[in-house]
Amino acid sequence: MKALEVRALSFAYEDGTPALKGVDLEMEEGEKVAVIGPNGAGKSTLLHLVAGFRAPFQGSVKVMGKPLDERSADDVRRHIGLLFQDPDDQIFMPTVEEDVGFGPLNLGLDSVEERVSRALRSVSVEDLAKRKPHRLSHGMKKRVAIAGVLAMEPDLLLLDEPTAGLDPRSRSGLIGLLRDMRRTMLIATHDLEAAGEVADRVVLLNGSVAFDGPLSGLMRRDDLLDAAGLEPPQVSRLFRRLRGMGYGAQTVPVTLDQGVAEAVKLMEREKGRSGDRGR
Repeated sequence: MKALEVRALSFAYEDGTPALKGVDLEMEEGEKVAVIGPNGAGKSTLLHLVAGFRAPFQGSVKVMGKPLDERSADDVRRHIGLLFQDPDDQIFMPTVEEDVGFGPLNLGLDSVEERVSRALRSVSVEDLAKRKPHRLSHGMKKRVAIAGVLAMEPDLLLLDEPTAGLDPRSRSGLIGLLRDMRRTMLIATHDLEAAGEVADRVVLLNGSVAFDGPLSGLMRRDDLLDAAGLEPPQVSRLFRRLRGMGYGAQTVPVTLDQGVAEAVKLMEREKGRSGDRGR
């Protein structure tokens, strides 16, 4: 069973402005997919449609095999956890533990205290349980908001720009957290480096799907990147420049670890060539 099936999905805003046109997307259980694209490409709109927060639309959406429509929306939402871009839109209870427990209580789920404890531990904020969430840093608020989603134990996580507004240390920590989570995730982001760290594949959205595959493949498509106004990660730009200088990198890395591995290969090849010339 597919975790998510989107077929020929189209949507326009109230003023008639088209947001999405003919979007097709499939996700397997356990898969992490990043939806990337410029501002106004429809990334957040896609997440809100999948979550059942916008209607009507043309096409079809299935979550865990269940069709999403007006009658089934409430039931389908039980399978979904949505993280908003701004955690202040999601956090409102007096303490962290009360906020994380609000969702399970509202849904009438059992073992709420255990759910809250597990969720806080999973994002490493168990020591903040008694704190007032509005006094936390932006990065910690993001973690608390994620814990609130995880406490409901959804089958599909929808994350809207999870790294937006974070300082470098908080961003790095959150990327590591998402990378290590064994969850099905659909992530809307303009952060290509984060997408490379977390996602199994990327979907380039610009109203419709322009690319669906590994980020390394997209890094070779200057036409698509230019059309979408996307800037490759610095490590990708470095290796693209090296290729232009005659240093034939076999792949275009998108993360620092991939860049280090590719640099080692380049140095070994250059060392081998130097040895051959010395004979």
